[in-house]
Formats: sequence, structure tokens, C-alpha cells
Amino acid sequence: MTSNLKIGDAWPFASVRGFTGAPLSAPVWYALITAPQREQKAADRLKGAGVDVRYPTVERVRHIRGKIRKYVYPMISQIIYARFRYQPNWDVMRDRRLITGVFSTGCVPLALSDDDVSLVMGLPTEAERMESERIEAMRPKVGEQAEITDGPLKGFFVDVTRVEFGRVWFETLKGLKGDAAENMIQRVVG
Repeated sequence: MTSNLKIGDAWPFASVRGFTGAPLSAPVWYALITAPQREQKAADRLKGAGVDVRYPTVERVRHIRGKIRKYVYPMISQIIYARFRYQPNWDVMRDRRLITGVFSTGCVPLALSDDDVSLVMGLPTEAERMESERIEAMRPKVGEQAEITDGPLKGFFVDVTRVEFGRVWFETLKGLKGDAAENMIQRVVG
């Protein structure tokens, strides 16, 4: 069997009819260029093929003939971000009415990391998520016992009954424990 391909030619995807081909070792994000005002239709078409698609949007309210209407617009015109689990079939995917291209360096499509796409989407990165979880874990919750760390009641413990707007509500003070009790006694006596 002979082939008409020469060295340097790209292997045609004609035998593959779908958007994707062979499985990738890890999912990869790409920035795709769409036709003007076709971001949603391109995203729907890719989602139908099993591709994870995102693009940042903003909701705007318009008053039309006395009625309030909400519209969702893309924040970045003509760009969507698609995460492929299988090798993208660029020849089939390219559709002048919806998808017109892909961001690339030379003729190689530019793969994006999860953090790059999260940054563009306004989503927290992994480090930001871990920091917010750490802060949330440090906040007192209803039913827990919290120590007062500043002010004249420093060292006392309280049972948290309510938390609102960053303020902790409690009903009774518990006694001092350990070194805090000794320090309080020395301040009163000494």
C-alpha cells in the first residue's frame, strides 16, 4: 500500500469523522477562535461531542419597552476554552460558521494549563482554593469552643452560639486554662 504523503506532511484526519481521535495521556486546554457572536453555539456543538467548554461571561440587564431583560454576554469576544480528553481533530472541527481557528505558536496549537484557564475565567487557582479552605477551617463554628486571643478577656474560652458577619456570639465565659490562668492570677495579685 502506497501513500501520497511526503516527509513533513500532516496525517489527514479524513478517516476520523468526529471532533476527536486517540485518547490523550492527560486532558489539555486550548483557546479556540469562534465566528463573531457564535461563542455559545460553538460551545454547544463541542459539548455535544463530549468536550468540556468554558468562556467567561457577564450578565447585563437591559430595559426594553418597560420590561427588564437579562442577557449574558461573553467577556472576551470570539474566544472559548475547550478541554480535550482525546486528540483534537482540527480539520473536522474547523467550521467557518462556528470555529474558525485555534491559538497556536507557528503551526502547533498552544496548550494551556488549568491555572491559565482558571485565571481567565476568574476562578480561584489551586493555591487560592487551599488558602480559602485554610481560612474557613480556622473560623469558629456554632457549637465549638473558641479562645479569646485579644483584649481584657484574653485567655478565656467561650461556647460559640452564633456566627454572623464575622462576629462570634456566645452566652457564657469559660474559665482560663493553663498558662493563661497563671498569668491572670499574677496580674491580679502582682
